[in-house]
Amino acid sequence: MTTKIKFARINPFFIALLFTFISVSGFGNGESHSDKYQIHIDGNNVKTAIIECEMLLEDDQLYMSSIGANQFSSRWAHFIQDLEARSLKGDPIQIDTLAGSNWKIHAKPGSRIKLKYIVKLDHENFKWSGGVDGAAYSREWGVFYTGRSIFIMNGQHKKDIIVAFNIPKKWKVSSPWKNSSSQPYVYSVNNLTTLSDSMFFAGTHEEYLIKRENFELIFAFGGKEIIAQKEKFTAMAEGIMDYYINLFGGVPKPSPEDSFDKSMVIMSSSSNTDGEVIGNHISILLKENGDMMSELIGRFIFAHEFFHLWNGKSFTPLGNDCEWFKEGVTNYYTLKALYHIGFLDQDSYLKTLNDLFYQRYDKDKAVGIHSLTQGDLKHDHWGLIYSGGMFTGIAQDMIIRSSTSNENSLDNVMRQLYKKYGGTNEGYDLAALESLMSEASGSDQAGFFKNHILGPKRIPVSKYLNMGGFEAQEIDGNLVVGLKKEVSGPEKELNDGFFGIN
Repeated sequence: MTTKIKFARINPFFIALLFTFISVSGFGNGESHSDKYQIHIDGNNVKTAIIECEMLLEDDQLYMSSIGANQFSSRWAHFIQDLEARSLKGDPIQIDTLAGSNWKIHAKPGSRIKLKYIVKLDHENFKWSGGVDGAAYSREWGVFYTGRSIFIMNGQHKKDIIVAFNIPKKWKVSSPWKNSSSQPYVYSVNNLTTLSDSMFFAGTHEEYLIKRENFELIFAFGGKEIIAQKEKFTAMAEGIMDYYINLFGGVPKPSPEDSFDKSMVIMSSSSNTDGEVIGNHISILLKENGDMMSELIGRFIFAHEFFHLWNGKSFTPLGNDCEWFKEGVTNYYTLKALYHIGFLDQDSYLKTLNDLFYQRYDKDKAVGIHSLTQGDLKHDHWGLIYSGGMFTGIAQDMIIRSSTSNENSLDNVMRQLYKKYGGTNEGYDLAALESLMSEASGSDQAGFFKNHILGPKRIPVSKYLNMGGFEAQEIDGNLVVGLKKEVSGPEKELNDGFFGIN
């Protein structure tokens, strides 16, 4: 199929836009080898973004991200209109539409070309899976885009990509990219992966920056209800960040191949509570006038995904057989973090343990049949991987604490992973986890791994909780757990450790 390009008389509006683009971004000078994108958003028509790009062709393929928008045969290209290409001299170039969000451009590799296309922002008219897959949205206060939903790219080796914005006067842009000039809203992006795995908000929202050492966390708050709570949200974020930094002994240390020193958190009011992580960035939608469960889910999404900047980005599993650790143990520390900042008390912590995790673990048909090492099942069997991994982390924490009189804990394992793998291109495997847990507990954990990780045997959750000063039973698909009326000194220490007090 061939995309037909019409060359009618150019609208004066687009001539003005082109000159703005050249003056702001340096388009047309022919000297820079960086690809350059200009994003134009008209305040009178926020449902449409006009994108112009000048790129150096590495090959004859144009594409958008291969992640997300699976419900459409053309993937992200479903939202692209009026794609056209020209040479720098203005000569038209043929583009053929391929399967998915891919195109073939009839121009020689090594040549510089100009693209122009429109992105229709009607993503919310369609159904998306859990987590919103990078879908864009608009609100009264602005627009949200992910890199995967807006950028058409070429090649694999681009560096220092320029992204510039032309937006209404009263708007601002919040993005994780580096400012590249004295002009407002002109950014430099490290590479194509960073470009695709990014997100930004443009509008009348409010922004807040939290900095620790050389790491920055950028919040963008959208909607009156969210902005009214911004002090509460930033206090939450600072408390959770400091808890994680203290736990690991430092800020995130990603591998040199996936380096970052900024992360975005975009929070907007919505009709439902949802959220996702893309790359190193978090998008959270909070239901307006939401109940306590909605508040818990919103904060849980943030604390869980933020922990992945350490467990997932600073130290990374080599294969899917460690997804239970990356996701499940992250759930455990997420609850500890929410307890640490006072959002959860002991009763709500234990209630959440049952309501959000144990019930899903007990009902998941894969539990007792498949092993935790089958991380590829995590989307279809959340109870197995996310809940089962969490209860495995709790079990190991109790084993380590009880066998060392609370001198060691699962915290030691997390610190060792951060120390050994943080800032490197190396990753850990099951053998490394078994070795670290055996070392921390002072006893061989091969049997535990054989039964509950490599094998499908259920975690006896109540058994391990009862080591820590709890009275726990597993009854009719529920985890019934409370504190003992009288807790001894050693049990009290284990109990405190479970809640993240020590």
